[in-house]
Amino acid sequence: MMNLEKMKKRKKELGMTNQELSERSGVPLGTVNKIFSGATKSPQYDTILALETVLGMTFYRDEDGPYISSMREEAFHYTVHGSYTLKDYYALPDHLRAELIDGQFYYMSSPGLVHQKLVGELYFQIKEYIRRKGGPCDVFLAPFDVFLDSDDRTVVQPDLMIICDQTRVEAKGVTGAPDFVLEIISESTGKKDYSTKLNKYWSAGVHEYWIVDPLKGRVLTYCFNGDNPDIGIYGLHDTVPVGIYGDLSINFGEFSFLV
Repeated sequence: MMNLEKMKKRKKELGMTNQELSERSGVPLGTVNKIFSGATKSPQYDTILALETVLGMTFYRDEDGPYISSMREEAFHYTVHGSYTLKDYYALPDHLRAELIDGQFYYMSSPGLVHQKLVGELYFQIKEYIRRKGGPCDVFLAPFDVFLDSDDRTVVQPDLMIICDQTRVEAKGVTGAPDFVLEIISESTGKKDYSTKLNKYWSAGVHEYWIVDPLKGRVLTYCFNGDNPDIGIYGLHDTVPVGIYGDLSINFGEFSFLV
């Protein structure tokens, strides 16, 4: 059962607002507000797990070292993590999807129907182009780990990415920045994809980043050229050029499920 008072106390200790908690956990702000006001008496398990992760309350260690959710075992003494690492990432339950960015976990919900159709169409078109063109590049879909900063504090799972240096692709994931990254916005990932991951991809050396937002009916493209990226804004019925290639465009108007 959720211990709301412990969560409130921990949030106060960290000096964290509901807005910050929402952004870092991926839980919608309205849901966070309702939980901490007491309006929602029985939140979903995954929602509380995401909030506990951000608050440093998710993992308790027993004498043998395994990680146990605080929702299941409140009697265990826990160690608050100021900064999570790959060790913590690999200890997450198999059913829980999360990204680790600068030592902080961000919860990821399951993709919806539009997301699935979009990423499938985009993968197919890009894959077919690469096959015709030849060369070293390949396209990958989530979930596939990207060790963006080549350290133990950041692991992301882009919805779609293109990698042209295959020496950086291993069975466990990709080390370093992809050439092209695409994220599809959902209600729970918008803030992270628009700000946190935008800055991370830029600083890590990604050449091109697309944000496909079915909720707002638009596609944002960023071609990172030094300090001044080229930014494109398109509708979901437009033809959008892929900047890393000179002769590939995606016609979103062909996707009937976006009507």
